[in-house]
Amino acid sequence: MDAEGLERAIQGSVVVETDFAAALDRVLDNDVDGAVVDHHPSGFDGIAFLRAVRQDRPSFPVVLVPAVEDGSVARQAVEQNVTAYVPTSETDVLESVADQVEQHVMIRSEADSRVRMPISDRTAEEEQRLKERAMDEAPVGMAIADATLPDEPLIYVNDSFERITGFTKAETIGVNCRFLQGPDTEIEKTREIRDALDAAEPVSVELRNYHKDGTLFWNQLKITPIRNSAGEVTNYVAFQQDITERKEAEFQIERERERLQRLLDRINGLIGDVTEIVVTADSTADVYERAVDRIGSDDAISRAWIGEYDPGARLVRTRAGSDDAEIDLASPGAEPLATAIDEQSLARLDDSAVGPAGCRDGENGVVIPLTYRRTTYGVLAVYSHTQSFDEEETTVLQALGRSIGAAINDLLSKQTVTTDAVIEIGVEIHDNTPLTALAGEIGDDAVHENTLVRHDGDLLLLFEVDGDIDAVVTAAEGIPAVSEATVLASDDAPVVEVAVERPQFVSTLSEYGAQLATVEFDPNAVELRFSVATEQNGRAIVDELEDSYGAVELVAYHESDQPTQTRQGFRAAVEDELTDRQLTALQKAYVSGFFEWPRRSDGDQLAASMDVVPSTFYQHLRAAEKKLLTSFFEGS
Repeated sequence: MDAEGLERAIQGSVVVETDFAAALDRVLDNDVDGAVVDHHPSGFDGIAFLRAVRQDRPSFPVVLVPAVEDGSVARQAVEQNVTAYVPTSETDVLESVADQVEQHVMIRSEADSRVRMPISDRTAEEEQRLKERAMDEAPVGMAIADATLPDEPLIYVNDSFERITGFTKAETIGVNCRFLQGPDTEIEKTREIRDALDAAEPVSVELRNYHKDGTLFWNQLKITPIRNSAGEVTNYVAFQQDITERKEAEFQIERERERLQRLLDRINGLIGDVTEIVVTADSTADVYERAVDRIGSDDAISRAWIGEYDPGARLVRTRAGSDDAEIDLASPGAEPLATAIDEQSLARLDDSAVGPAGCRDGENGVVIPLTYRRTTYGVLAVYSHTQSFDEEETTVLQALGRSIGAAINDLLSKQTVTTDAVIEIGVEIHDNTPLTALAGEIGDDAVHENTLVRHDGDLLLLFEVDGDIDAVVTAAEGIPAVSEATVLASDDAPVVEVAVERPQFVSTLSEYGAQLATVEFDPNAVELRFSVATEQNGRAIVDELEDSYGAVELVAYHESDQPTQTRQGFRAAVEDELTDRQLTALQKAYVSGFFEWPRRSDGDQLAASMDVVPSTFYQHLRAAEKKLLTSFFEGS
């Protein structure tokens, strides 16, 4: 065979191998796209080569050219499934070989240039059987319809189609696949399918179909047209997957999203309204009534009530939303209320709960403590016929309970100033504090005379110095919590003002609206005297002081009546009128002995302590004096 002539004829690459084994290796290693082999009785055995190739590559293109025309050679070649046989009797053997190569080798090479498909190495029968098994056993439903027949009947369905739909092959072959449709199948989806088929285009939809037993399932359907060599649609192949579980999960997520959105809308309205109530209410009774009215007006709430907690008697007294009642927390059925109060956590109610707390007529109920920090002022009970009070609902209700509790605390804090009776408490803090450290450093060189709480919570301590004034200032400045030590008077009776950064006990008292009366201290302890409006707040303050300092001893506790205009009330009224600078000037003048005669300090020293010029100090002081006298003479 003329290799160079064949290469020119096919305009391709030709490799010549004369060794049998080397030629076979090239074929088996997939180094070539086809083979043209000679057959010569005394040379290259083309029939043996063909037989060897067919053992491993049944469909590999082999063109056989015998050197001598022999009928037995042709018969053997056909028996071994030769691709093409070119007898030597051809007028132009080279041209005939080139034609066969172009037809069987070149075209195949172009089709397989990207990915080699080993399935083509099988016999046609084996390849067909393998493809049929793959279709039959595919995990997705498959159906083929004949597009050339009226109503496009099914001509094939696989095993998964039977499993998914429940219809057997005998029931489906020869009929249109619309038998899967039913009452809830979406018309717009079926129209989308029909429009795509009419346009001979592929389509993919998710639609409701029905099993043979009438139950609904969600079908993910993909349909693709199959065309013949002329481009005409001859068949449609459809793939089905039962995606019911996925769709149900999607619907569940959507339902949950809608439920949460409705809940969010309700919550935003409820929280906004209750927040406005607690901010604008002028009494605890006002908070109770308005909060219960708003919560009870929610469509999902059947009723609500608020009870006030009496820690001394261990009672809950209803204050809004229910008839007057007292619930003894030690009585049977009161356990949920006791749990809510003692653990400051939500508790669930049932029909066995005592008195007004019990659920009725199939209600679900919860009780929420009204708390501020460590103090529980009462409980909020909420009931519903439609709500089970899940996590989202209870989280909101507990937040409302804390909001109402904070409002009650704020109102009771104001009550300390205006009430006719207060609880006066004295405690000793036996712990290492900045004040005990200060007393230890100063020693006998100075005597603590007075304490004022500045507007920012810092303490101003006034010391009359008996010893070395510089040593006192140096000792005070050595305490980390001391922000400043200032000499206010340095003549016959030296006075030093020491500013101590806001101690924890000032913050605690302020949180609960307590009025600090006196602060006394020595190197061993700090004694506080303060007043509060309620027993709950007093207990909470002592508990928090114990948490902050450890060793706290209660040394005084009694109720006392206050005059109509209390000292605290008058002071609060004056402080509201004064600016910060005016109040500071008045305080410094008072504690430094500026108003005594002879004066223990002068304006220049006080102005310097405020970092202002004397004229500015006197302006602040005179303005403060005028406001103070106005309140005294003209105030009610």
